[in-house]
Amino acid sequence: MRLIGLMRPERSDLWVILVFSLIVGVLALATPVAVEALVNTVAFGRYLQPVVVLALFLFTFLAFAAAIRGLTTYIVEILQRRLFVRVVEDLAYRLPRVEQREFDNRHGPELVNRFLDVVTVQKAASALLIDGIAIVLQTAIGMIVLAFYHPFLLGFDAVLLLIISFIVFVLGRGAVNTATKESKAKFAVAAWLEELARHVTAFKLHSGNQFALERADQLAIDWLEARRRHFRIVMRQIIFALGLQALAGTALLGLGGWLVIQGELTLGQLVAAELIVMMIVGSFAKLGKHMESFYDLLASVDKLGLLFDLSTESHDKLFHLREDGAASITARGVNFKYDKTEVLREVDLELQPGDSVALLGQSGSGKTTLIDLLCGLRTPDSGHVELDGIDLRDLRPDSLRQHLAVSRSVDVFNGTIDENVHLNRPNVRSSDVCDALQAVGLLGEIQRLPEGLGTVLQTNGAPLTSSQSVRLMLARAIVGRPRLLLIDGTLDALSDAELGPVLENLIGDEKRPWTVLVTTGRRAVIEACNRVAALPAPVPSRADDTTSALS
Repeated sequence: MRLIGLMRPERSDLWVILVFSLIVGVLALATPVAVEALVNTVAFGRYLQPVVVLALFLFTFLAFAAAIRGLTTYIVEILQRRLFVRVVEDLAYRLPRVEQREFDNRHGPELVNRFLDVVTVQKAASALLIDGIAIVLQTAIGMIVLAFYHPFLLGFDAVLLLIISFIVFVLGRGAVNTATKESKAKFAVAAWLEELARHVTAFKLHSGNQFALERADQLAIDWLEARRRHFRIVMRQIIFALGLQALAGTALLGLGGWLVIQGELTLGQLVAAELIVMMIVGSFAKLGKHMESFYDLLASVDKLGLLFDLSTESHDKLFHLREDGAASITARGVNFKYDKTEVLREVDLELQPGDSVALLGQSGSGKTTLIDLLCGLRTPDSGHVELDGIDLRDLRPDSLRQHLAVSRSVDVFNGTIDENVHLNRPNVRSSDVCDALQAVGLLGEIQRLPEGLGTVLQTNGAPLTSSQSVRLMLARAIVGRPRLLLIDGTLDALSDAELGPVLENLIGDEKRPWTVLVTTGRRAVIEACNRVAALPAPVPSRADDTTSALS
């Protein structure tokens, strides 16, 4: 069960909370027991001293119970903080290591929205740990005390327990499922609003306002329907719990009064029993709120589970590669397909140290997929890829990526220009950042900004222009002086004036420390490379005898 797995690291604190709740549950009986003693005392005489003693004892017990509840609240607060930090640290470690195929059919940012459910987990867990456990234990202890008063009250306990079980388990059937569906509908709405914010121009300039509204309206209707189905279950539990409160109080008064008349129960015991039952059913009547919190908790844990279940790359392989000099890369008989769509078939490619190779191919021929295979983001269905003669499947991904770099689409995060280039890599110095920016012709342009390298970038690259953002990605790729540089179409986005110094420093410089493979359709880039390799036209969906080999 996901909830147990999520809370397992906090089991020591959970045991402390359970013990404290048990103590509070016992101390909660101080009031009915004191009332019983007071009634019996008053019945036999009108002395003030016993009343004062009872009041002092009651104050002591209630004050101690209040102190325990305050301490429990503090422990739960610490538990909430640890839970939040643990989830953040786990996801921050896990997400950069998630296998690439996990995002083939899912949008990463929208998926990570599920993290926000950690707040629901915090609040629901807090309510259940502070009040939910106390309600359950007070109910159990109160029923035990009633059973000691009279055998008939033991039978009353049994009937009360059966009705409570019916309300929780029978009337609550399907509540977890409906809560999960409501949560999914909520995130569908959030995903659409996120799309509207991401693609403002598309909806603003192409008369998409009405479509945006209609889609949002339909998603809101879906949420309302899911919420209605879930609340119907919660509401019937609340109605039956309130009915039980009225029925149990009335039944106990009648049964207890008859036992008092028969002389089998004292008046003080009747008053105490009535207080205990009112405490039990009154707490249970409030349980409807806590049951909804419990359902929301399970639904939120299920949503967080989508993130925790993302498969990550294995790190139990070889670690070391030679540290310097341009790398060699070889692909032998590589085949790859997405689901049932074949993309690469029997691809062979070899780059010697220091090579610069232009990779050509039509759209859909698999150039980007081949880059993914060469840098270890994906694994071939058959065939293999070697770096310096070592199969990539035998290398740890983190070790492998210390020796190569990929420049692809603009991938700017919210941070300074300096941070976007160096990524806090221990082997990258400030001077390396400046050298990399100089190599792509960007240093002077950045220095003219008011904040220079400290300029904070938005995720769309602003305040940099699109071409500046492209060159920033190239600087990020080369700043760590990789031994293998893979450029996937990035150079084609640059103007002729911007492309010249980039080609000279990244490809034309004979002292460069890397081997280069660049996918391109641009003549200037092709001519700058010392070799050309071409992928065939996109592989047809049906099986045939077509094969390809790259020279």
